[in-house]
This record gives sequence, structure tokens and C-alpha cells, in this order.
Amino acid sequence: MSCIPIISNGHGGLIGNVYQTKGKRSPVWSDGAVLYEGEFNRAIKNRLLELLHFKGIPYYDLVPEQHDIHRSVRVARANRFHAQYKNTFLLDLHSNAGGGKGSEVFISSAASSSSLALAHWSQALFVQHFPESTFRGIKRRNFDLVHLTNMPAILLEHFFMDNEQECRTYLMTTKGRDRIAAYTLAIIEAYLKYHHS
Repeated sequence: MSCIPIISNGHGGLIGNVYQTKGKRSPVWSDGAVLYEGEFNRAIKNRLLELLHFKGIPYYDLVPEQHDIHRSVRVARANRFHAQYKNTFLLDLHSNAGGGKGSEVFISSAASSSSLALAHWSQALFVQHFPESTFRGIKRRNFDLVHLTNMPAILLEHFFMDNEQECRTYLMTTKGRDRIAAYTLAIIEAYLKYHHS
């Protein structure tokens, strides 16, 4: 069986138009618009799953629910799936905050060579897909989804939701979201090609 991507989306979504995670949102912009990170993460995931389906690439949707699933449950789900299928890798989808710009990727401090390969492709492909933007680097942090899981794993921080220009250009538009999903798909396809080489 081919290697199966596990797709994780951080935080809760919207249930009855009520956001399920405290914080994790953009400022309220001057026109009243606001971005909820969990909604964005799910929107990217859903676009990505469509693209994977169209290409005939099997996948595992780690968090199909709209409510906020605790990190420990996410980790346990990923590890159970990996134990069953063996050949898996994980991408955890987020958008950033903290006043910066551009995108970055996180791996565990004890990341495997395969996790590092995933991260390097995220860098190379970001430059191709977003030449107008900045890749902020490959960073090592022991976030649960990359540190406590048993498969190659990266956490992608797609742009800054508290940067109004990035939020409105990439995170809150159909075109921006489509571009981010296509970029994430390219990472998966690069890894699958590497895995079968």
C-alpha cells in the first residue's frame, strides 16, 4: 500500500455560526470582518481532501468534527492509524499569529530524516507557490502533533491572521485559500514521489 497522508486541522470550527475555540482568531477589521483560525484550517483541509480525492490519493482525515478535539485525542488517533497502516505521514494545518508575515513549518526537536524532508519540501515549494511572500524557516518545537506522533510529521503555519494584508489576501479569500491548498497538495505529492523512489 502507498504511503497515506494524515491531514490534521488545528482547533475547533463553527457550529451554528458559533466558533468553538477561545481566541485563535484575527482582530476585528475595520469593516467588521474577522477570521476564525479553526474555520480557515478546516477550509484548507476540505479543499485539500477534494484535490487528493480527484487525484486518487488515499488519505486519513484526522479531525472530521467541528468541535475542538483535544490534542491528546488527535495524537492517539494518528498513532492508532499509523499502527494499522504503517506507511503514513502527518500534516497539521494552521495559520499564524504574533505580528509577523509569511509562512513557516515546525518539526519536532527529535525529527526524523523523513520529517525533515517534508519540511524541506514545504520550504522549496512555498518559494515556488508564493514567490511574493517570505518563508520564515524550518523551526523545531515539540508541539504534540509533531513530537508525540509516530510518523513523519510537520506543522504548517500558513501566513499571519493578525497581519491585515496577509489575512485579507490569503486567509479570507477564495483565491488565497485555493493557492494554500494547492501548495499543501504539492508537499504531499513531493513526499509520495520521494517515498516511492
